Amino acid sequence: MMDMVNEIYKLYKETLPDIVRNEEIVKAILGSPHNHIVRHEVDGRLAGVSVIGDNTIYLICVGKLLQGKGIGTALLKESEAYIASAGFDKVVLGAGKEYIMPGASMNHGFHRFFEKRGYTHAWGDTRCIDMGRALRDFQYSDHSVGDTINGITYRWAAIGDLDGILKSLSDNEEDFSAYYRNEDYYKEASRERVLIAEKDGEVVGTLAVFIESAQAGMGSLAFTATPRRHRNKGIATTLVALASRYVKDIGMEGVHGSYTYSGLIGMYSRAGLDVCMDYFMGEKTIGGKFE
Repeated sequence: MMDMVNEIYKLYKETLPDIVRNEEIVKAILGSPHNHIVRHEVDGRLAGVSVIGDNTIYLICVGKLLQGKGIGTALLKESEAYIASAGFDKVVLGAGKEYIMPGASMNHGFHRFFEKRGYTHAWGDTRCIDMGRALRDFQYSDHSVGDTINGITYRWAAIGDLDGILKSLSDNEEDFSAYYRNEDYYKEASRERVLIAEKDGEVVGTLAVFIESAQAGMGSLAFTATPRRHRNKGIATTLVALASRYVKDIGMEGVHGSYTYSGLIGMYSRAGLDVCMDYFMGEKTIGGKFE
């Protein structure tokens, strides 16, 4: 099994070297016993692969030198047939119970392949994006974690802050609550920490910082949220900027925010991050029957 996972991972990195995702996580997804794998070999070597979980195609890729020869079309057709035979009436690209990438990379033009075969972007006019930046020349005035800025204190959270964090999420991003309940995030020596903004004893902003969770030398930012009545005050932007400075100060080379949406571009941009990847959140209805 491990040999197969390594073989698929090698092809994935050859095809999509700029997708930022932790190697261990990707390999765990690729190696799930619940997956269905569709392979295409040339001269006994893996030339293309589709990895399917339920009705989700987690990964479909073809070696660079063999693209444009019909291998991808054959892989997709067989994948759709398998998903239909399993009783599903819709095929989803990228994000299901897990994800290697949220959808098909638009930076590489892969969305056009799927559009020609009946897939549509499920998010309508909303973009699914990754944002990030190199930290070599990043500067954020003289502020750092622990400072009070405009009456708001930005500090690392302790487990005693959890109730306040959950309350702050209750009117905006309640889905994030499950992640913030992880007690490991509140241990001082952890590589996964929670940064909060606090005003008059109330948590008015939250952000999770993960060190080298995406790849070596990289800090990841996730689950940024502010209560509705505290939005448009620069709190989220300051959280991202302070977290980016912290990531730089501990020696990381870059910072990255993955699987976010176009409504947050302005906030992340003001903190110094740029869009680095667009995803086509492709879906296709197959009606439970495939022909």
